[in-house]
Amino acid sequence: MNQSAERPNLRQLRVQAKELLRAVRAADPGAVARVAPFFRSSQEFTLANAQLVIARENGFGSWPRMRRELDPAAPASPDSASALLFEALESGDDEGAAAAVRRSPELAGVWRHGEYGWTTPLHVAAKLGRGSAVRALVEAGAEIYAVKQGDYPPVFEAVSSGHRDIGQYLLEASALKDGGIPPTYGCGIDIVLAARLGMLDRVQMHVTRDPLAIYRRGCIGETVLHWPAHNGHVEVVRFLLDSGALIEADEIGLYGGKPLHWAAEHARDCVALLLERGADPVSRNLLPGEFQGFTPLHMTASQRDECIECARALLDAGADPRLLDAQGRTPLQVATEKGHDRMAEFLSGV
Repeated sequence: MNQSAERPNLRQLRVQAKELLRAVRAADPGAVARVAPFFRSSQEFTLANAQLVIARENGFGSWPRMRRELDPAAPASPDSASALLFEALESGDDEGAAAAVRRSPELAGVWRHGEYGWTTPLHVAAKLGRGSAVRALVEAGAEIYAVKQGDYPPVFEAVSSGHRDIGQYLLEASALKDGGIPPTYGCGIDIVLAARLGMLDRVQMHVTRDPLAIYRRGCIGETVLHWPAHNGHVEVVRFLLDSGALIEADEIGLYGGKPLHWAAEHARDCVALLLERGADPVSRNLLPGEFQGFTPLHMTASQRDECIECARALLDAGADPRLLDAQGRTPLQVATEKGHDRMAEFLSGV
């Protein structure tokens, strides 16, 4: 830090960090340029990230270090070690984070409360691809299948973020430790999340061990079919249907709808498969809310993907474009309200 410069005020710096966070999330060019040397601009940018940028702009290696320097009379925070660990993970210091865990294994069990609820260092390390830290945390006794708010364990964070090697490591580590008990049953990941990620081998493993696994549900009441249908994992959907999964079961907790509603957003091949297997093209979303009364064609019309192929497949299978949702709208009216011009043009011609 430049000692000749005016000593910054910690309270002002806290305000600056919050202002920077808002500016980055709003994609302000100046703010994005400020954080570019440290982080990519996205909705993942957190207050802790903003604080780190402010600290480094003022010549400090971290926010906790700057706080101690500017306010030495303040009592040391009992959470300073965990704060430094999260900071190391988020700034890309994989080896530094791993070393911190080896020095203080108890850090493997800490949780941090953020904007989206509670999370662990293992969740953060898995999502950001910090392989050394992931291994150090597991070796230190971190709960491998800890479920944060949102029901996503570290293995899901790793695989969904493209870190397949870390995901495989966590699958194997979880399978060794879970003793065959729920929710993973010795498979390293629960069947709903495995299906969501397109992990056919793990889905098959679950069903082989327990044929009734096809009736399990996820954290928002979705069946094993909803997410793979939505995400276009045709082989997973086919296997689950062959195994007896319920094609007309509703998601009952958040969005509602049947697997065909979810596939109808953009997954043309899953739409075709579900229709081929007998899914009802005029079924209704029964859950009160935004999508109440939607048919699969309404769902297609509402999505910015504007999947004309999905709409055509539904119409060919008997979808009725005249049906109204709970607000009295046809699929054409839904598309028009959403500004989906291509879809509206297509539906106006049927």
